[in-house]
Amino acid sequence: MSYMLPHLHNGWQVDQAILSEEDRVVVIRFGHDWDPTCMKMDEVLYSIAEKEQAHHDRPGDRQQQQD
Repeated sequence: MSYMLPHLHNGWQVDQAILSEEDRVVVIRFGHDWDPTCMKMDEVLYSIAEKEQAHHDRPGDRQQQQD
């Protein structure tokens, strides 16, 4: 089981994850924890999460996105 990323168990949780984020990129990986390909994807997503967060939080980026 992937413990690095949150698990969404139904459609309502998926909707809430998307709707509750106004300022961040939301990436949802559909799959199973027993699938090695899905687990590899989780590792990749987790490894870039902090880099993406820092990239989107830089001053000036928000202004450029609004223009």
